[in-house]
Parts: sequence; C-alpha cells; structure tokens
Amino acid sequence: MKKIWMGLFVVVISLSASAQKLSIKNLVGRWETADGAGLEIIDSSRIFVTYGTERKPILSYKADFSKSPYWFDFVVKDSAQQLSTMKSLLLLDGNDILKWQVFEDGDRPVNFTTNTEEIVILRRKK
Repeated sequence: MKKIWMGLFVVVISLSASAQKLSIKNLVGRWETADGAGLEIIDSSRIFVTYGTERKPILSYKADFSKSPYWFDFVVKDSAQQLSTMKSLLLLDGNDILKWQVFEDGDRPVNFTTNTEEIVILRRKK
C-alpha cells in the first residue's frame, strides 16, 4: 500500500512540475474577430490593438495569468493622443480561441459579465 501511495505521489509531482504555466508568450500571434478587430502579439514587448486598417501599439501592459480569467490591463493613445488605461479579461479556450472583454470605465469585475460590455471572441490566425 505504501508503494502505491508513493507512486501516486511521484506521478502527481511530475505532472505538476511539467505543467506549462501560461504567459504572454503563449499568446504570440494574430488574434482576430470575423470583422478584423483584434490583438497582434509579436512578443512580450510589442503588442498591438487592431481594428480594420487601424493598428495602435499597446504602450505598456500588466497581465496576471494566475487569475482565471486572466487580467490584462493596457495603455494606448486615443484619437486625441491622450493616454487611456483599459482593463480587460482574457481567457484562452483551447489553443486558437481567446475570449476578451474590455472595460472602458476602468472597473473590472472578477469574471466576465454580459451586462455591461460584450465578450469578444478572437481566433488565432495562422
């Protein structure tokens, strides 16, 4: 019985050690909606918000992948060249679907909400 518990312990430890933790590197690529809006993540320092032909760089961001959904706050320049801080939630669904909800008023709930803002479904473009 002791050997069974020890074997189970080794399996659990090895699985948890080999489990990959999510980071911005897992999200590298171009993520788009059907109408062309989305995120383009080139690497951890170059991220863009896209909409049609418009492509705005994210000047800085803070991501917390320990939460579910992930917290993703970012700063962009608006049309008046003012800095705007946006709070959002992200959730990777499989490898090629990313759920994203942005809260322009600065208040972010702990989870996705359908009452105030729309959840955007982004697909990874290959």
